[in-house]
Amino acid sequence: MEKNKKPIPPSEEMVSPDDMVAAEMELEELRRQQGLEPEHKEGKLSRLISSYFERKDAKEKVTVNKKKHLLLCIFLGWAGGHRFHAKQYVLGIVYLLTCWTGFSAAMSIIDLMVIIPMQADENGNIQI
Repeated sequence: MEKNKKPIPPSEEMVSPDDMVAAEMELEELRRQQGLEPEHKEGKLSRLISSYFERKDAKEKVTVNKKKHLLLCIFLGWAGGHRFHAKQYVLGIVYLLTCWTGFSAAMSIIDLMVIIPMQADENGNIQI
């Protein structure tokens, strides 16, 4: 069976996605240096999504006590108590504004499913 396999010519070898992204970024940088317009402009929605994930990656994690956070999530999750405890004030306000719709209660259940399997350190703290 190995005899029927044709070797892949060097021009058709697979390129890793990381190499492809690096090459694209290098090409864009060279275009900027030469004063050429980018091949395609990023749309507003794409820029918004990109900036969200960049800010999320850059944000520092907050250390909270797991037991306290779970209790707040169970008893005050509908009002965003656990989000205020984790210094996520914008989400806490969203939970408060939507508490009458059931959205915040549903999101608190999801938060519980995320928090429960997290491993606490020797002091009982987790990073959120």
